[in-house]
Amino acid sequence: MVTMVEVSQRAGVSTATVSRVLNSPDVVDQKTLQLVQTAISDLGYRPNAVARGLASRSSKTIGVVINRFSSSYYGRMLQGVEEALTSLKFKAIAESSHESAEGEMSAVYSLLDRQCEGIVLHSDMLSDDQLRELFNKQSKIVLMNRLLNGFEDKCVYLDNVRGGTLAADYLIEMGHRDIAILTGPESFFESSDRLDGFLTRVDQSGLNVDQDLIFEGDFRASSGRTAMERIWALGKPVTALFCMNDEMAAGAIDACLERGVSVPKNISILGFDDHEMSRFLHPKLTTIRQPLTEIGAAAGNLAHALARQADHKKNKTVFEAEVVERASVMKIQLNKRSQLGERL
Repeated sequence: MVTMVEVSQRAGVSTATVSRVLNSPDVVDQKTLQLVQTAISDLGYRPNAVARGLASRSSKTIGVVINRFSSSYYGRMLQGVEEALTSLKFKAIAESSHESAEGEMSAVYSLLDRQCEGIVLHSDMLSDDQLRELFNKQSKIVLMNRLLNGFEDKCVYLDNVRGGTLAADYLIEMGHRDIAILTGPESFFESSDRLDGFLTRVDQSGLNVDQDLIFEGDFRASSGRTAMERIWALGKPVTALFCMNDEMAAGAIDACLERGVSVPKNISILGFDDHEMSRFLHPKLTTIRQPLTEIGAAAGNLAHALARQADHKKNKTVFEAEVVERASVMKIQLNKRSQLGERL
């Protein structure tokens, strides 16, 4: 491995001069700059990024903690963080928490130990109290896609209550009254927020949701299949299923196809996220879009501002969901809704 000493010997200058060329080339005269750059090129020297960070007191890295790498949901947010930081000449280093509170906390401190100047944290498992304790100890953490009361200026998030409300409004407008709901894990904040928004709007509309038709899933496709099996086993009229992510909606559609149940003729299915696969399902999935890449980018920008102790008050922190209409939800006449449910 080529060292800075070898570069200095090849160029005939001191190691301090080589360091200046690497870190502050504008203060080096053109002749010396050319000598050092030629030596670097000839020898194939690559500066040690960690050492340079320690010397300059800036690692130019932001750590990112997500639940799992296998999910497109986290991948799109991570992409947004990385794109934003790249434009700011920073790097992102990511770790997975493996969906545990211990993993989330461990990943945060592992990244801080790697000299990351800030952390973007997606946390589902740490409680609000645990997060507040962490934020009080570490001032340069941004919470991605979750709101923590008392630290609103360090949170970048989708209004999930509003997202649930939007889903209810849409299905009610499309004539559905017998609606089943498939949530994510009960412990996940987005599940409870979306459910609260949905049920509140249904109640405000003078309608009811049968508690037997609220199922807990795990945000994976198999949950969608299980939910459909439970709906059929109950034998209750259902004209629409609201799934709180697109992967579960895909599983529900697949189960219907296998059973010969038409979507949306026999049952409408509404997803959440606007996953890329939504456009390629049969039928194409109507869903509630959340701008995951944009949320990630905003979190990256906010983490950079905190790391640089810059004014971060103008950074966008709250995002809104929107309905993306495709083909999996059908408008029905109210007098036909029970007939549709019976066909299941």
